[in-house]
Amino acid sequence: MVRTPTVYTIDASRSFVDALAEELLRDAEGDPVKLADTTILVPNRRAQRSLREAFLRFVGKKPMVLPVMRPIGEVDEEEITFLGAGLGFDPSDSLPAISSVRRQALLMQQVMRWGALRASDMGGALAPAQGWRLAGELARLMDQLETEGLKFEKLRDLVPEGLAHHWDITLQFLTIVSEHWPGILAAEGVMNPAAKRDAMLRTLAALWETKPPKGRIIAAGSTGSIPATARLLSVVARLPEGAVVLPGLDREMSDGAWNAVDATHSYGVLKALLETMGVHRHEVRDWPSLNHVPLRRASLFRDALLPAAVTEGWLSLGYQAQDKAQLFQGLSKIVAPTRREEAAAIALVMREVLEEPERTAALVTPDRALGRHVRAALARWGIEVDDSGGDRVLNTVSGRFLGLVANAVSERFAPVSLLALLQHPFVSVGFDRRSYLASLRRLDTYVLRGVRPSGGLDGLLRRAKVVVADKKAGFGDSDLAVLDAAINCLKPLEAVFAGDSSLDDILKVHVEVAEALAAANETPGADVLWKGEEGQTLADAFAELVRETGSIAGVSAEGYAALFEELFAGIAVRPVWRKHPRLFIWGTLEARLQRADVMILGGMNEGTWPGEIKPDPWMNRPMRQAFGLPPHERRTGQAAHDFVQAASGGEVILTRAEKVDGAPTVPSRWLFRIEALAGGEIPRADKYLAWAHQMDAAARTASLLPPAPKPPLEARPTRLSVTQVETWMRDPYALYAAKVLELKPLDPLDDKPNASTKGTLLHEALELFLSEDGPSKGEAGYARLLEVGRRVFEPVLTQPAVYAFWWPRFERIAEWFIANEVERAEQFDVAAVEKWAEATLSGTGFTLFAKADRIDQNRQDSSLTIIDYKTGTIPTERQITAGFAPQLPLEAWLAERGAFDGVPANPVSDLIFWRITGGNPVHEPKRPVKDVPSSISDAEQGLRALVKAFSDEKTAYLSNPRPKNTGYGDYDHLARVKEWRNADDPFDGGEGEV
Repeated sequence: MVRTPTVYTIDASRSFVDALAEELLRDAEGDPVKLADTTILVPNRRAQRSLREAFLRFVGKKPMVLPVMRPIGEVDEEEITFLGAGLGFDPSDSLPAISSVRRQALLMQQVMRWGALRASDMGGALAPAQGWRLAGELARLMDQLETEGLKFEKLRDLVPEGLAHHWDITLQFLTIVSEHWPGILAAEGVMNPAAKRDAMLRTLAALWETKPPKGRIIAAGSTGSIPATARLLSVVARLPEGAVVLPGLDREMSDGAWNAVDATHSYGVLKALLETMGVHRHEVRDWPSLNHVPLRRASLFRDALLPAAVTEGWLSLGYQAQDKAQLFQGLSKIVAPTRREEAAAIALVMREVLEEPERTAALVTPDRALGRHVRAALARWGIEVDDSGGDRVLNTVSGRFLGLVANAVSERFAPVSLLALLQHPFVSVGFDRRSYLASLRRLDTYVLRGVRPSGGLDGLLRRAKVVVADKKAGFGDSDLAVLDAAINCLKPLEAVFAGDSSLDDILKVHVEVAEALAAANETPGADVLWKGEEGQTLADAFAELVRETGSIAGVSAEGYAALFEELFAGIAVRPVWRKHPRLFIWGTLEARLQRADVMILGGMNEGTWPGEIKPDPWMNRPMRQAFGLPPHERRTGQAAHDFVQAASGGEVILTRAEKVDGAPTVPSRWLFRIEALAGGEIPRADKYLAWAHQMDAAARTASLLPPAPKPPLEARPTRLSVTQVETWMRDPYALYAAKVLELKPLDPLDDKPNASTKGTLLHEALELFLSEDGPSKGEAGYARLLEVGRRVFEPVLTQPAVYAFWWPRFERIAEWFIANEVERAEQFDVAAVEKWAEATLSGTGFTLFAKADRIDQNRQDSSLTIIDYKTGTIPTERQITAGFAPQLPLEAWLAERGAFDGVPANPVSDLIFWRITGGNPVHEPKRPVKDVPSSISDAEQGLRALVKAFSDEKTAYLSNPRPKNTGYGDYDHLARVKEWRNADDPFDGGEGEV
């Protein structure tokens, strides 16, 4: 006998779990054991927890035997065995399900094998990270096919003639699923998880259909999006004591509108479920509700989300003439400029809720980033909120540490990635943490900065030993011991990638290295690394990966970081104890079945809610339809249903940001529809935004003046080089920072060879060539200069850009230089190369010193020529005359006083800049000074004026007083230049002024 189905629905304006629990308890009439023979089937374990908590809220402290609650969306053999107990159900009749990690590892092998065969067509073999990701996509495709009851064999007919060639390649790739995978499953003696789930659900449905179980069975909250689940719900609805309770089915929609409902509509999934169950929507009854009157908002949402085909009747519905205060009762919105401000406003709403005892609030959003921002904003008040979606395990402290280890390996322990790893709070490499950090700071300052050392970890150790030998450096033997310990910890990773190791061996070594790095003087690294919930989650994930990935080989060091990211991408950690009793952050699924007093629906933008429909990597829309797969738009319909469920409660606040990550956003289509139908904007809750801005606003804004330090005379420098005098003239504050505060700019980490490096190396090469013995003319001289150049350029010559661009230019420079030396030798002698000089400015007590690139002496009149090598910009005559580039005139002043050792005190007749670029032309001589004697005299007088001015304690060391003549300086950030400079800068004086 076919029984009439029993199907109920709970109105969207009610909390589903509360209404369900309340009615079942009322029906029990206070009998503490009456519910014991009731079994409630819920969609998942989260819904199971929510329903249990709802029962406990109503029961209070009274003794009560709660009904049995079982999730049917996350079934396993234990659950089904319980539900089929006493009815002859034997789960051992079917094969076990393959674990997800094992399946993905086996699929990856097939993907990589296919990629190797197609490498020539694809421009190269697949990277392991790509292989793992594609294996995951294949696993999802198989789950979709088996969920919908489709056969893998049909994939052979997937590509019709006339489509692009790449679809043929896709079909060839999918032979992994259609031809190879069934044999792999048979060899493993397992079945796919979706197939196992559906087989158990269909078996249970068939069993209950022939042998109805004893007691009441209620399937509550499921929308039947899985066909096997829909089949089970159909059976439950027809059991003698069975019932199905649907969430939020509106039965007042007109027949025309109902017929137009498609997959994108909020009732699309429920409509498909009712058709599968063979139930007309008018047969669905309302779940008994106690003193419940639906809000007017429910009809507004229903009509606003009508299918597009029937929206021409909107104006006849009369919403635009209704009182907006009544229509939008309990509904408001927040439109924030950015997501950060949206999160701050949401946090204030939740904080305000706590002012009322027992009042609750929940943020409902599919935007995981927004949830993290809100949690961070609530931390201002020391409030920790449980986020039901959890955190990516790689975003935890332990996860980031393990990720830094992988990054350091992939970048061959380059200074930036290595320092990021060694600075992690877990790392002590067996030493006391405080002493370790002190050594690490010195390692950073003296060893890691500058051009990257070649040779990986061994090259770094060699550089460190050279630095230890330099007595001027602050890096000593104890620091070298710390570095040596760190390198010994990391060495196994270098070794494991040197051989053909499988992925499980690499993961084992990864763990061993991480534990060795995390060990402190009295604490084992394992105690540091695996502590807490995130540590346990990571340990479990590593254990399963090590167990299942022994067959994966060919992982290179360069690709390991990307693969590691993929391996752990889908793993989340959900804290057990960090749960606020009255504040929650829920995903849309949790909000479908439960309700808080204040519901905050965040991220109401297109692409977020509803989410963006991503293209299928395997099939286009017509192909999915022809194959029998549901359209992707069904997700939009499910999102719409979740929105209506969450937004139909009492007090609801809808929030969105006008910009997310700097990009403008579009409001959610549902906001557009609601406001268009209502003929007015949803009331704004702008007070929360205003409060958020007030919390961050300063009580008053103080104008920041440029720094004007006036150190005492005894702290002011009295000995400077000619280049420091130039800095003194251009940017006195930079000189103050360098000489008075003794602050020196650090070289960048992993510095790339730049124009400054190129100039330094060229100077050194020419100096060595001229100072060392050996041939200096002809082919022999050219060969010797190239040999010197290779010696000097050796630290950077292995870098492709240097070898491709710099070295050919140096070869051209060498050719020009040898020829130029022969020509100059006819008239000049080289008097000095890279020589130092020092002299005191009479009557001042100020000492000037310099190092000249080169000084030549004229054989005819014994006059001197000061030469400066330049690879970059040459100062102009105007800059030299104004005193902003006094280097060469001051060097000439020193030379005329015989300050250079071995150079006679003769007049200087010429000041030359040799601009040597190696380009076209290779060399350009520049003589910006026309009157050399006057230039020397002016430089001396300018220096005396500077010394005199700064001998007065009232004279301040101003920051970059003439920005048009100086540009950016190393100490501008220290001087906070960007905070005070504007067009009306009072210190923007004219040229030549002190």
